[in-house]
Amino acid sequence: MKAQFDQNVLSSFYLWLENRLLRDDTKAYSTGVKNSFKYVDFNDVSSDMVAYQGQFRQLVAESNVDTLNSGFYVGDSFITGNASGNGGIHIDYQNGRILFPKASGTGLIVSGLSTVKEVNTYIAHDNEADFIMHSDFIEDGTDTDPYLYKKEKLLDETAYFLPACFVSLASSSNEEFAFGGEENTETRVRVMVLTKDSYILDSVISRLRDTAREQITHIPYEEFPYGYSYSIKNFPYKYDTLKASQTNPMISHIDKVSVSKVVSESIREELNRNFSIGFIDFDLSTYRFPRL
Repeated sequence: MKAQFDQNVLSSFYLWLENRLLRDDTKAYSTGVKNSFKYVDFNDVSSDMVAYQGQFRQLVAESNVDTLNSGFYVGDSFITGNASGNGGIHIDYQNGRILFPKASGTGLIVSGLSTVKEVNTYIAHDNEADFIMHSDFIEDGTDTDPYLYKKEKLLDETAYFLPACFVSLASSSNEEFAFGGEENTETRVRVMVLTKDSYILDSVISRLRDTAREQITHIPYEEFPYGYSYSIKNFPYKYDTLKASQTNPMISHIDKVSVSKVVSESIREELNRNFSIGFIDFDLSTYRFPRL
């Protein structure tokens, strides 16, 4: 089935949010972080590949940051991050892994200097109560290594790493706008921010609250820049370049941004009391012809 409006608006918003946290007025990332990767037998890796897990989640995929993740080292040899030019080695930016063809073996020494997100981003499809009740959350690292990740149990494969923003589609409706079938699709996208660090929570809330009246360019679902195991389809990836390449794109306007730290009793009962939580609701308007 072809992707529909809801899939396009949610994935486009996710890309916009990810980019918004990386811009110069926010810079929610760290550069030049020493990283090492070790072989791990993950259940979700295909039988023709082997995975080496790094110490950090998530890696920054965009190249319009101070220092891009251009590649990594195997021993003393530098390997480019471009899968089409390195023999089919893929960087899994979402999970901080590198996937090698199976013939590479499990005894490689893999390292690098990484650019790491300070606030991870995920797409969520459940409501907040169900999501919190049925998900596992891990606060990255320690006081000395705030984003350090060590896989010690199978549970970690499906856990969400904090601090993080979780993006979901809360509601949508069509309102008649003009003759000829044009309508205003009013969409509410909710971002749940979850962290133990109140400074990060307040910073994210403050930055995103001030995005009211910005515009979000729709990226067609089939042009989503992430491909196999969250690797980049066309390396290097720049959000602004991808956005500019769209011909007569659909645009969503951010009419209003509402922020709240109030949570229901059902959520509070399931949430670790050390976690701080905030909700940011984005009310979007998209003028379109849904029946053409």
